[in-house]
Amino acid sequence: MKSKKKHKKSNPEIKRGLKYYRKKQYLKAIYHLEKALREGRTEPKVYLYLGYSSLKTGDIDGARRYFRGGLIHNEGNVDLLKGLSYIYLKDERVEDAIGLWGEILKKHPLERKIKKALQKLRMSENINEFIEQSKAEDFFSMRPPFFTRLKPYIVGVSVLIFVVILGLVFYVSPLYERTLNKIFPEAARLKQVELPPNQKLASEDAEKVLYYFDDKELRNSFVKVKKLIYKNKTNQAIILLNKIMYSNALPLVKEKFKVLYRFIEPLDPLSIDYNPGFHEITKDPVAFKGVYVLWDGRIANLVKIKNGVEFDLLVNYINEDTIAGIAHVKLHGKYYLENRQKIEVFGIYRDYDKQDGKLFIDGILVKPL
Repeated sequence: MKSKKKHKKSNPEIKRGLKYYRKKQYLKAIYHLEKALREGRTEPKVYLYLGYSSLKTGDIDGARRYFRGGLIHNEGNVDLLKGLSYIYLKDERVEDAIGLWGEILKKHPLERKIKKALQKLRMSENINEFIEQSKAEDFFSMRPPFFTRLKPYIVGVSVLIFVVILGLVFYVSPLYERTLNKIFPEAARLKQVELPPNQKLASEDAEKVLYYFDDKELRNSFVKVKKLIYKNKTNQAIILLNKIMYSNALPLVKEKFKVLYRFIEPLDPLSIDYNPGFHEITKDPVAFKGVYVLWDGRIANLVKIKNGVEFDLLVNYINEDTIAGIAHVKLHGKYYLENRQKIEVFGIYRDYDKQDGKLFIDGILVKPL
């Protein structure tokens, strides 16, 4: 059945997915295009490039799922039919593949690659050999969309023009600094956040604090956090900031550090800079509060809640007696999960129950294993 819903607005997840596909980073492409699906985007190109990315990574089952799913929402789409026909061929379902090729040729009689494939099949003395030697590129183009391929050149020319203009502004006008602030506002604002010079930063008689720093260490830590934020090393920045918040730094100094939290960008499973282990967090739960974790394990005590599910994740499960620990995960959204299922969870560590030894995670994504 054809989808009647039309999406006029561009979707950032689709753009990111196609960008990573062009860069041949196919797992990242799948991640972002999957997010687009979760947001209700069912255009042919979403399913098509999910299928292509799966083929590029050798995941035939994934490609089959995406091509079929795409045809449910976009019945008769020629590109999706080509993809599914190739899967049927690799499954040795030759008659089904030929049937789809016939359907394609009815819609587009001049499809050169399909006609050539049929001709080769007729001339082939050994069908199994034909199937084995067949490559996806023999049946359809797996290149990124035209504009996605063109975009790097457009960006390159735009950047070149921008640099020339910026250089002219720099040499002939005092507006350079203001222009830079407009183009990179977050970086400019982060640069402006500074500790007061020639001023005491640490309290020497502070009580009931978890971490101690001297003035030099605090100044160095401030510079280090900013560098970590620039490099998108989110978890490392959060850990260092948390330690400052529970240290002997003076209240006004903590306020300056606290501002840096605002500049931290959220992570995804593919860009996580440092993935702490379960026991690392239990040894120092305060320092790790708010960090992103990517853990696998088995589901236990699964419960449906309003707008989601919650469960205990038996982290690094090997058997009933061998696990790293238990993390209670809360997830929002629709998920098809069951007890004892092995999964990978990406989320944010929020709290630690020392008495039960249980960590609490706000789940963001879950992936069956």
